[in-house]
Amino acid sequence: MRMSRIYSAGSIAVVLLVSACASTAPKADFSQDLASHYKIDADDHPEVQVDAAAGVEVLELDKQRISQVIASRLEQRRLQVVANDDPKECVVRVTLTRYQRGNAFARAMLAGLGQIHIDATVKVYAKANDQKIADFVVAKTFAWGGIYGASTSMEDIERTFADGVAAALTGQQETPKKVVVQAAK
Repeated sequence: MRMSRIYSAGSIAVVLLVSACASTAPKADFSQDLASHYKIDADDHPEVQVDAAAGVEVLELDKQRISQVIASRLEQRRLQVVANDDPKECVVRVTLTRYQRGNAFARAMLAGLGQIHIDATVKVYAKANDQKIADFVVAKTFAWGGIYGASTSMEDIERTFADGVAAALTGQQETPKKVVVQAAK
């Protein structure tokens, strides 16, 4: 009985640790920092455009979906930032530099095989005068194996990638996930 509780607690801990990988938003690597007065806030109106770099094969449907996911995450995050009474319109241009769906079967067989990759360069321009106001790179890789690796899709990774982009544009850090674990009685 005692051993089963230990195994149960250990299993819960492993699941929580493993699940953090696919759901952890990547950090942006800025080559041109976003000035504090340009951080997207509640009264701003960003437009998101997604394209692919030369040689990167991405279906138009995938680009549209990624654009919608980024716009949705950006909307959620920008509403959490107090408006500065200076509404700005900007264009967020996301250029995918790597987009690999990987292979779920390979991920199931061994961690590190069949990896999912999504990398992009993000440039932000003021809509009024097309002045570049930010430039950064975001990259997300998923390489876990087993059932978890096989059950994680490109769309799951796109959501965390989009959250990393939105966090960078709003100046927010990753929001911690609340996890409640109850001890067995």
